[in-house]
Amino acid sequence: MRTGRVFPFRSAGCLAILALSPILLGASFSVAELTKSAARIFRGRCVALRPATADLKGRPLPATAYTFEVSEYLKGDGSRWLTFRQVGTPERDTSDLGRIAGLTVFAPGNEYVVFLRPESKAGLTSAAGRGRGVLLVRGETVQVVDVDGRTPAPDTETIAYQALRRAVLQVLAKPSARR
Repeated sequence: MRTGRVFPFRSAGCLAILALSPILLGASFSVAELTKSAARIFRGRCVALRPATADLKGRPLPATAYTFEVSEYLKGDGSRWLTFRQVGTPERDTSDLGRIAGLTVFAPGNEYVVFLRPESKAGLTSAAGRGRGVLLVRGETVQVVDVDGRTPAPDTETIAYQALRRAVLQVLAKPSARR
């Protein structure tokens, strides 16, 4: 598989990206599944991270608070500045729960599209799809990011941001199959 290709999509592009999304995302998670499992989907630049903790049934759990400057919400809403906490520390020693879970370490200065799951009772969240819900933005293209938050994941394709955006909005426009 050749990486780094940009797929140009037009009007039929939304349907094509939904069909190709498991290949593009390198896993069995489709854009539709990621969209449905996310409480918020946004495009933004990570501007800061700081050590944090979460209270897990009376026990402190190491976490990291990430702050993003959001340029666009595709699902959900919020202010221009979004801060969330994720289990684990950026150092990721061998016993770190973030490392064990394979969670992305967001790097200040990098721009991402994040499919963010709902917040837990402990006030923690993470990306949907076991890390496949974090895409690194390069200009007007996106690519699934590796857990280091800085480099593209191996063997993933580069796609146009607008094609991903249209696919997410198309999923959101469809009525839910659940009643």
